[in-house]
Amino acid sequence: MVELKLRIHPNVLFAYSPNYVETILRIENRGKKQVWCEAEVKIPDKISLSPTSGLERGRLRLGIITKKEYLEKTVRIFANNYTNPQIYRVSVTLFVFNKDGIIEKRMEKTIDIRCELKKEETL
Repeated sequence: MVELKLRIHPNVLFAYSPNYVETILRIENRGKKQVWCEAEVKIPDKISLSPTSGLERGRLRLGIITKKEYLEKTVRIFANNYTNPQIYRVSVTLFVFNKDGIIEKRMEKTIDIRCELKKEETL
């Protein structure tokens, strides 16, 4: 049994400025066999997987996970000068392959990225 957990660091993206957050994918293999995992990341308009252009879909080769192990991989999600303050929903689809290269399991999870205006520094 494979489990997917998602989290964001830092937990806020700033609007109207180039910056990024990292989406951390944690894949745990609780089964008895080793598996090969890949993930597909889909993001909405106004944010991107690339710092210089608009890229809304990406594929990650996560690798082989043996029994009772886990892997963590990060994906950077970038804001730019046109990113509005709002909640952006990121969709991650995990594909789990068996030793013959056949998709054994497909999981979908979403996570929300909060984008807000940067506050002035005060003492």
